[in-house]
Amino acid sequence: MRYKKSVFRSLAMVTQLGLCVLTPVLLGIAAGACLDARFGTKTTLVLLVLGVLGGGRGAYLMAKRIIEQDAREENQERERRMQEVLTDAGSSVDRPKRPSRIRTADAAENEMAARTATQTPHGEDSA
Repeated sequence: MRYKKSVFRSLAMVTQLGLCVLTPVLLGIAAGACLDARFGTKTTLVLLVLGVLGGGRGAYLMAKRIIEQDAREENQERERRMQEVLTDAGSSVDRPKRPSRIRTADAAENEMAARTATQTPHGEDSA
């Protein structure tokens, strides 16, 4: 589900960025063409450059806002997962630790030394 959400979000972001850049450029060209036709001036190129600069600035601000929003959502998700871990850890019952069934070499030597120390000289147990 997370994958589908990110794909649609990315598609929406690309569409918004494209429109954000394209709209000021087209408005600059249209305004320049209208001014040139009405007053006989050569302002289309100037308004085209202003449209490109305006579109670039708008795209930069939009991308910056989207990146910050994603970072906030990621932090919230991380905090939510951490809170779940903490609540799960607090609600679980701790069991006492059982001794290991695996004997190490040191444990075997200690056990052997304890057996020999408790035996009598005749080989009988002292118990």
